[in-house]
Amino acid sequence: MKIDSIQQPQRLPARIAAAIMREINEGRLKLGDRLPTEQFLADNFGVSRNVVREAIAQLRSAGVLTSRQGFGTVVALDQRDPSRAGQSSAPNDPMSFHHAYELRAIIESQAAALTARRGDDAQLQAISSTLERMQKAERWEKEGVDLDLDFHLAIARASGNPYIFDSIGALTGKMRETIVTTRQRSGGIVGEIRLLTISEHAAIRDAIVARQPDRARQAMVRHIRNAAARLGYDLTWDEGDEGDEGVHARAAPE
Repeated sequence: MKIDSIQQPQRLPARIAAAIMREINEGRLKLGDRLPTEQFLADNFGVSRNVVREAIAQLRSAGVLTSRQGFGTVVALDQRDPSRAGQSSAPNDPMSFHHAYELRAIIESQAAALTARRGDDAQLQAISSTLERMQKAERWEKEGVDLDLDFHLAIARASGNPYIFDSIGALTGKMRETIVTTRQRSGGIVGEIRLLTISEHAAIRDAIVARQPDRARQAMVRHIRNAAARLGYDLTWDEGDEGDEGVHARAAPE
């Protein structure tokens, strides 16, 4: 299979998802066909595997692709019935970040708790290794974003629930936007944001490695709540709650 390479415009995952959809609609990829590996697609498109992963997650969320155990990612949509194509695009409205943070707080807090219970040694090492690479990243503006996403995906993968991993994968495009926007707005305090971000991720990792589910859940909630606050969103909780249930989000006053 050969897919034409593309340039490096904004919203690359959406462009790559559209390119894969063309392969399906034009019959070069058919119902049940296995998609090439992430590495093959990344090399073909000239982008990172993270970007390809986001594109695949969008198409999986839309029902275009599905995962088959022991086989990989396969086409789940017949090119003769493309009616579901394009449903994965998130609405581009002012509340999109609000909704993304709210959903992340619900899903990722539980993912962290499950990972503390279920993650095997290799999976926990992968989480730690990603954090270490984040701490050592020299090109923070580029590498830091990818590693931030990799960290959250590693936790979702180690939760043992493939639906959690797919859900976080589908959110990575919006997560990337929030991370980039936070750094753009941070101006001269980007170094401070970096230290805060790494500290919050370290707290999550430490709780998971210590096999403390409640502590891991609370550390993840704290990180997402702080990340939301850095963009002006206030995640508030029901009285008596420590951040794992009853999340509500509202825009913070200017």
